[in-house]
Amino acid sequence: MKYLWICLLVMTSAYAKDGFLSSVKRMNWNIGKEELEVVWIEDNKFPKFTASIFFQDGAISDPISGITQTVFDQLSAGTSRENQREISEFFDFYGANLRHSVTHEYSIFTVQALTKDIKPVMGKVCELFKDAQFPQNELNSHISRSKSQLKNLVTSHSSLADRVFRRITFKDTPYASPVEGTLEGLNQITQIKLKTRLEYLNKTKKVLYLAGPSDIYEIEDVLSKNCSWSNANKAERYEIKKPLPESAIYLVEVPSANQAQIRVGRYLTSNEFVGKFDHFSFMSSFLGGGFTSKLVQELRVKRGLTYSAGAYVSMQRDYGRVGIVTFSKNETAAETISLIRDVLSDVASGKFEEKEFIHQKNHVVGGFAFGFEETSAFLGQIMLYDHQKRDLSQLVNFPQVISNMTMSELGRVDMEAFPWEKLSIVVVGDKSLVKSLSRIRPVRLVKYEDYL
Repeated sequence: MKYLWICLLVMTSAYAKDGFLSSVKRMNWNIGKEELEVVWIEDNKFPKFTASIFFQDGAISDPISGITQTVFDQLSAGTSRENQREISEFFDFYGANLRHSVTHEYSIFTVQALTKDIKPVMGKVCELFKDAQFPQNELNSHISRSKSQLKNLVTSHSSLADRVFRRITFKDTPYASPVEGTLEGLNQITQIKLKTRLEYLNKTKKVLYLAGPSDIYEIEDVLSKNCSWSNANKAERYEIKKPLPESAIYLVEVPSANQAQIRVGRYLTSNEFVGKFDHFSFMSSFLGGGFTSKLVQELRVKRGLTYSAGAYVSMQRDYGRVGIVTFSKNETAAETISLIRDVLSDVASGKFEEKEFIHQKNHVVGGFAFGFEETSAFLGQIMLYDHQKRDLSQLVNFPQVISNMTMSELGRVDMEAFPWEKLSIVVVGDKSLVKSLSRIRPVRLVKYEDYL
């Protein structure tokens, strides 16, 4: 088994070096009077292309909570010449797929279509960015749906817990306001404000990430003639202070809840994770990255306190997040939280078996190659690495870094990421949980309505 694992490691690294990095090309295109940085993965398997426009700004600069998300949600709702149905029929005719993603630090708009249709499809994309009108009837429907989704979060305790947890852990930082917006923010969004925000995004520095055959070069001429983009707006960087010690459990009261949603974690400053990306990534997998992970074994397999438990370390450029996600019955919620504390303490002090450690290493390294199956996955990894200012060689070296990691290093990064005294604990459940939870920390009752 050990020999097979080493062979897989060598083969994966060799494939990445010879097959992946050599296919990544970087260039600059002249789009009007501006230079646009372009990253291209040459992929000749199919006559199709992927174009991801990476805006180096996101919800962090929202003048109104949720406005950037709404701009992208409503970008294809109508122009001065076409309504939403006509735009939708156009992209359906060409079999084009549009999608977008907004985070606090960046926004991505992605187009996929056949290479023979580059000119009409990308021309239409430019038209949307130049002439989106955000028709009032479509905007009203969108705002109404968005507000209903927020108000109905109380019926989805897991989603409610995620939202409240983020807002509590990021209190007093620029990252506290949710990307999807708030009820207050949605009430302030208008056509004029959306057009102003779109104009700002059109002037935000961008990077174009492409995948496909050499026909992809046709996009340069299309963008130059049809897209009015510039790099006038530079992304602002934010520094946040390390989180202070936490002294309470935040209980979000949901009457008659028969389960307790549990979230434990905090935010990270960039100084805490720079240079430790791979180690933190492995640590989160060891704690909660599958059925054989430490938390699942302790919480579910050995004690039956929950059905699932996950852990994550999410690292951007200027900040990160660590978290543990699980749930339990009301009567075992306090026991579950106490056990999470004990697991974190045991891992930090090295109280775990070597076979657990080796097994998780094999699992992580063995799954590494699957991240190269789809070109779109390559693009996503390159975008993240570029945003984090990481060299792509680190992507290639990931299996080797993990293979060289020691048990003591795992304990150290666990202690650095999950210091118990700094972790926020949020529980969504019935008010009757106050008595049992107060044995761990004082309980603060909060109203979920305050976080919508």
